[in-house]
Amino acid sequence: MAKRKKIDRHELKRDKFRENLIKIYTAAKENPQKFITYAVVVVAVVAAIFGYLGYRSKHKKDAQEKLGLVYIMMSAEQYREAFDTLQSLVNNYGNTKPAKTATYLLAHLYYAFGYLDSAIALYQRYLSFEDKDSDLAAASLFGLGAIYEDKSRYDEAIRYYKQVVDSYPDFFRADEAMASMARCYELKGDPMTALKIYQEFLVRYPESTLTKRVKLFLARLEANLTPQIESQTLTKKPEG
Repeated sequence: MAKRKKIDRHELKRDKFRENLIKIYTAAKENPQKFITYAVVVVAVVAAIFGYLGYRSKHKKDAQEKLGLVYIMMSAEQYREAFDTLQSLVNNYGNTKPAKTATYLLAHLYYAFGYLDSAIALYQRYLSFEDKDSDLAAASLFGLGAIYEDKSRYDEAIRYYKQVVDSYPDFFRADEAMASMARCYELKGDPMTALKIYQEFLVRYPESTLTKRVKLFLARLEANLTPQIESQTLTKKPEG
Protein backbone atom coordinates (compact mmCIF):
# COMPACT_ATOMS: atom_id res chain seq x y z
CA MET A 1 0.00 0.00 0.00
CA ALA A 2 1.41 3.38 -1.02
CA LYS A 3 2.32 5.64 1.84
CA ARG A 4 -0.04 8.55 2.11
CA LYS A 5 1.68 11.88 1.56
CA LYS A 6 1.33 14.32 4.43
CA ILE A 7 -0.22 17.58 3.27
CA ASP A 8 1.78 20.60 4.36
CA ARG A 9 -0.24 23.55 5.70
CA HIS A 10 1.75 25.89 3.45
CA GLU A 11 0.57 23.85 0.42
CA LEU A 12 -3.02 24.22 1.62
CA LYS A 13 -2.55 27.99 1.80
CA ARG A 14 -1.07 28.06 -1.71
CA ASP A 15 -4.01 26.01 -3.04
CA LYS A 16 -6.48 28.35 -1.37
CA PHE A 17 -4.66 31.34 -2.85
CA ARG A 18 -4.84 29.82 -6.36
CA GLU A 19 -8.52 29.06 -5.85
CA ASN A 20 -9.25 32.65 -4.85
CA LEU A 21 -7.32 33.99 -7.86
CA ILE A 22 -9.39 31.79 -10.18
CA LYS A 23 -12.62 33.03 -8.59
CA ILE A 24 -11.55 36.66 -8.96
CA TYR A 25 -10.49 36.11 -12.59
CA THR A 26 -13.81 34.38 -13.42
CA ALA A 27 -15.85 37.13 -11.75
CA ALA A 28 -13.90 39.82 -13.59
CA LYS A 29 -14.37 38.06 -16.92
CA GLU A 30 -18.13 37.65 -16.43
CA ASN A 31 -18.78 41.14 -14.98
CA PRO A 32 -16.00 43.45 -16.21
CA GLN A 33 -17.80 46.73 -15.43
CA LYS A 34 -18.78 45.62 -11.94
CA PHE A 35 -15.25 44.41 -11.26
CA ILE A 36 -13.70 47.72 -12.40
CA THR A 37 -16.07 49.64 -10.11
CA TYR A 38 -15.19 47.33 -7.22
CA ALA A 39 -11.47 47.73 -7.87
CA VAL A 40 -11.76 51.52 -7.96
CA VAL A 41 -13.62 51.50 -4.63
CA VAL A 42 -11.00 49.23 -3.04
CA VAL A 43 -8.15 51.43 -4.29
CA ALA A 44 -9.93 54.54 -3.00
CA VAL A 45 -10.50 52.97 0.42
CA VAL A 46 -6.88 51.82 0.67
CA ALA A 47 -5.67 55.28 -0.38
CA ALA A 48 -7.94 56.89 2.21
CA ILE A 49 -6.62 54.59 4.95
CA PHE A 50 -3.00 55.32 4.08
CA GLY A 51 -3.80 59.02 3.79
CA TYR A 52 -5.45 59.02 7.21
CA LEU A 53 -2.54 57.14 8.79
CA GLY A 54 -0.11 59.59 7.21
CA TYR A 55 -2.16 62.53 8.45
CA ARG A 56 -2.30 61.06 11.96
CA SER A 57 1.44 60.49 11.99
CA LYS A 58 2.09 64.10 10.88
CA HIS A 59 -0.52 65.37 13.34
CA LYS A 60 1.23 63.66 16.25
CA LYS A 61 4.63 64.83 15.07
CA ASP A 62 3.41 68.44 14.82
CA ALA A 63 1.90 68.20 18.31
CA GLN A 64 5.13 66.85 19.75
CA GLU A 65 7.13 69.65 18.13
CA LYS A 66 4.75 72.27 19.54
CA LEU A 67 5.07 70.77 23.01
CA GLY A 68 8.85 70.89 22.69
CA LEU A 69 8.59 74.59 21.85
CA VAL A 70 6.45 75.14 24.94
CA TYR A 71 9.16 73.73 27.21
CA ILE A 72 11.72 76.04 25.57
CA MET A 73 9.41 79.05 25.96
CA MET A 74 8.71 78.29 29.61
CA SER A 75 12.42 77.87 30.34
CA ALA A 76 12.97 81.30 28.76
CA GLU A 77 10.03 82.71 30.79
CA GLN A 78 8.14 83.50 27.57
CA TYR A 79 4.84 82.66 29.25
CA ARG A 80 2.55 84.53 26.87
CA GLU A 81 3.93 82.59 23.88
CA ALA A 82 3.81 79.34 25.85
CA PHE A 83 0.21 80.04 26.85
CA ASP A 84 -0.89 80.59 23.23
CA THR A 85 0.90 77.45 22.02
CA LEU A 86 -0.63 75.36 24.80
CA GLN A 87 -4.10 76.61 23.91
CA SER A 88 -3.48 75.65 20.28
CA LEU A 89 -2.42 72.16 21.35
CA VAL A 90 -5.43 71.65 23.60
CA ASN A 91 -7.92 72.98 21.03
CA ASN A 92 -6.52 71.51 17.80
CA TYR A 93 -4.73 68.26 18.59
CA GLY A 94 -7.49 66.21 20.14
CA ASN A 95 -6.50 63.14 22.12
CA THR A 96 -2.83 63.09 21.20
CA LYS A 97 -0.46 62.56 24.12
CA PRO A 98 1.14 66.03 23.69
CA ALA A 99 -2.32 67.66 23.81
CA LYS A 100 -3.08 65.87 27.08
CA THR A 101 0.22 66.99 28.58
CA ALA A 102 -0.58 70.50 27.34
CA THR A 103 -3.87 70.35 29.26
CA TYR A 104 -1.96 69.89 32.51
CA LEU A 105 0.61 72.57 31.65
CA LEU A 106 -2.10 75.06 30.72
CA ALA A 107 -3.83 74.41 34.05
CA HIS A 108 -0.51 75.02 35.78
CA LEU A 109 -0.08 78.38 33.99
CA TYR A 110 -3.65 79.44 34.77
CA TYR A 111 -2.99 78.69 38.44
CA ALA A 112 0.36 80.50 38.44
CA PHE A 113 -1.28 83.66 37.07
CA GLY A 114 -4.27 83.55 39.40
CA TYR A 115 -7.01 82.25 37.08
CA LEU A 116 -8.12 79.69 39.63
CA ASP A 117 -11.44 78.57 38.15
CA SER A 118 -9.90 78.00 34.71
CA ALA A 119 -7.10 76.03 36.37
CA ILE A 120 -9.63 73.86 38.25
CA ALA A 121 -11.47 73.03 35.01
CA LEU A 122 -8.29 71.99 33.21
CA TYR A 123 -6.85 69.99 36.14
CA GLN A 124 -10.13 68.10 36.33
CA ARG A 125 -10.13 67.62 32.57
CA TYR A 126 -6.66 66.10 32.75
CA LEU A 127 -7.79 63.75 35.52
CA SER A 128 -10.65 62.55 33.29
CA PHE A 129 -8.23 61.11 30.69
CA GLU A 130 -8.01 57.32 30.79
CA ASP A 131 -4.31 56.99 29.91
CA LYS A 132 -3.03 59.85 32.06
CA ASP A 133 0.53 59.98 33.33
CA SER A 134 0.66 59.09 37.05
CA ASP A 135 2.97 61.98 37.97
CA LEU A 136 0.83 64.53 36.13
CA ALA A 137 -2.31 63.06 37.69
CA ALA A 138 -0.77 63.44 41.16
CA ALA A 139 0.38 66.97 40.28
CA SER A 140 -3.16 67.82 39.13
CA LEU A 141 -4.61 66.60 42.43
CA PHE A 142 -1.97 68.59 44.31
CA GLY A 143 -2.81 71.67 42.21
CA LEU A 144 -6.50 71.30 43.02
CA GLY A 145 -5.67 71.00 46.72
CA ALA A 146 -3.56 74.17 46.58
CA ILE A 147 -6.28 76.11 44.75
CA TYR A 148 -9.01 75.15 47.21
CA GLU A 149 -6.67 76.01 50.08
CA ASP A 150 -6.15 79.44 48.46
CA LYS A 151 -9.94 79.76 48.31
CA SER A 152 -10.14 78.84 52.05
CA ARG A 153 -12.25 75.81 51.13
CA TYR A 154 -10.27 73.57 53.42
CA ASP A 155 -12.42 70.42 53.33
CA GLU A 156 -12.03 70.21 49.56
CA ALA A 157 -8.32 70.99 49.79
CA ILE A 158 -7.86 68.20 52.35
CA ARG A 159 -9.71 65.76 50.09
CA TYR A 160 -7.38 66.40 47.15
CA TYR A 161 -4.21 66.40 49.25
CA LYS A 162 -5.31 63.08 50.78
CA GLN A 163 -5.79 61.57 47.32
CA VAL A 164 -2.18 62.44 46.51
CA VAL A 165 -0.91 60.78 49.70
CA ASP A 166 -3.13 57.68 49.39
CA SER A 167 -3.14 57.10 45.62
CA TYR A 168 0.33 58.34 44.64
CA PRO A 169 2.62 57.64 47.63
CA ASP A 170 5.71 57.70 45.39
CA PHE A 171 4.94 61.15 43.97
CA PHE A 172 7.83 63.48 44.73
CA ARG A 173 5.52 65.95 46.52
CA ALA A 174 3.52 63.40 48.51
CA ASP A 175 5.25 64.56 51.70
CA GLU A 176 4.26 68.15 50.96
CA ALA A 177 0.67 67.04 50.35
CA MET A 178 0.57 65.44 53.80
CA ALA A 179 2.03 68.52 55.48
CA SER A 180 -0.54 70.62 53.59
CA MET A 181 -3.33 68.39 54.92
CA ALA A 182 -2.21 69.08 58.48
CA ARG A 183 -2.00 72.81 57.77
CA CYS A 184 -5.55 72.84 56.38
CA TYR A 185 -6.89 71.05 59.46
CA GLU A 186 -5.22 73.67 61.64
CA LEU A 187 -6.61 76.51 59.50
CA LYS A 188 -10.15 75.10 59.69
CA GLY A 189 -9.94 74.99 63.49
CA ASP A 190 -9.09 71.32 64.11
CA PRO A 191 -5.62 71.47 65.70
CA MET A 192 -5.85 68.00 67.27
CA THR A 193 -6.19 66.34 63.86
CA ALA A 194 -3.40 68.56 62.52
CA LEU A 195 -1.20 67.40 65.42
CA LYS A 196 -1.83 63.73 64.61
CA ILE A 197 -1.05 64.22 60.92
CA TYR A 198 2.20 66.05 61.69
CA GLN A 199 3.18 63.17 63.98
CA GLU A 200 2.35 60.66 61.27
CA PHE A 201 4.36 62.74 58.79
CA LEU A 202 7.53 62.32 60.89
CA VAL A 203 7.04 58.55 60.92
CA ARG A 204 6.30 58.27 57.22
CA TYR A 205 8.80 60.80 55.84
CA PRO A 206 11.77 60.94 58.25
CA GLU A 207 14.15 61.96 55.44
CA SER A 208 11.92 64.66 53.94
CA THR A 209 13.34 68.13 53.41
CA LEU A 210 10.20 69.37 55.17
CA THR A 211 10.95 67.46 58.38
CA LYS A 212 12.59 70.40 60.17
CA ARG A 213 9.67 72.70 59.38
CA VAL A 214 7.11 70.07 60.42
CA LYS A 215 8.90 69.61 63.76
CA LEU A 216 8.59 73.35 64.39
CA PHE A 217 4.86 73.30 63.54
CA LEU A 218 4.42 70.25 65.76
CA ALA A 219 6.24 71.84 68.70
CA ARG A 220 4.10 74.98 68.40
CA LEU A 221 0.90 72.94 68.28
CA GLU A 222 1.93 70.79 71.23
CA ALA A 223 2.71 73.91 73.28
CA ASN A 224 -0.67 75.44 72.44
CA LEU A 225 -2.57 72.21 73.04
CA THR A 226 -0.84 71.08 76.24
CA PRO A 227 -3.38 72.74 78.58
CA GLN A 228 -6.25 71.23 76.57
CA ILE A 229 -4.66 67.76 76.55
CA GLU A 230 -3.94 67.91 80.30
CA SER A 231 -7.48 69.07 80.98
CA GLN A 232 -8.91 66.16 78.98
CA THR A 233 -6.65 63.74 80.85
CA LEU A 234 -7.73 65.04 84.27
CA THR A 235 -11.43 64.91 83.46
CA LYS A 236 -11.27 61.31 82.26
CA LYS A 237 -12.94 58.96 84.69
CA PRO A 238 -10.73 56.09 85.89
CA GLU A 239 -11.72 52.68 84.61
CA GLY A 240 -12.92 49.98 86.91
